[in-house]
Amino acid sequence: MDLLLILLRVVHIFSAMIWFGGAIIGSFFLSPTAVALGKAGQPFMEHLMRRRRMGIFFPIVAGLTVLSGVALYWRDSAGLQAAWISSPSGIAFTIGGLAAISAFVGGFVLVGPSVAEQTAVQTELALGDGVPSEAQRQRLERAGRRMQLANRIDAPLLLLAGLTMAVARYL
Repeated sequence: MDLLLILLRVVHIFSAMIWFGGAIIGSFFLSPTAVALGKAGQPFMEHLMRRRRMGIFFPIVAGLTVLSGVALYWRDSAGLQAAWISSPSGIAFTIGGLAAISAFVGGFVLVGPSVAEQTAVQTELALGDGVPSEAQRQRLERAGRRMQLANRIDAPLLLLAGLTMAVARYL
């Protein structure tokens, strides 16, 4: 029995389920609801990010998914052997891995800065009169557009990663 392999697979699959589930819930339910609620949605999103630490939790889960996936890929490919990588299973795992890594990078490039910008503006508003200036409104809109772009990119990439991982061993 290979305990390291079992541990890597458990970490990989468990963290991937949480990451994908969070992406779906965020993309299809949380973000649209916060946008629809307008100003009233901001305290809810702030609570998720600051109090529930969603902005810290999901990068950790995504990082665990990618790191454990890289370790599994290394093991399965026997140290990146071209024969395995070019096999049907290897190609599927490569496509899935690249999709997940792209979603991970997209999260850091789009989601992280957007959340930071939204949080900064909300802090400024809390310290002031609560009425956003034109510059603050523009910053919030720009951050919102980046989040929408991330939602359109990351969820499909994670779906592709999950589907290719699910079938790769059987190709």
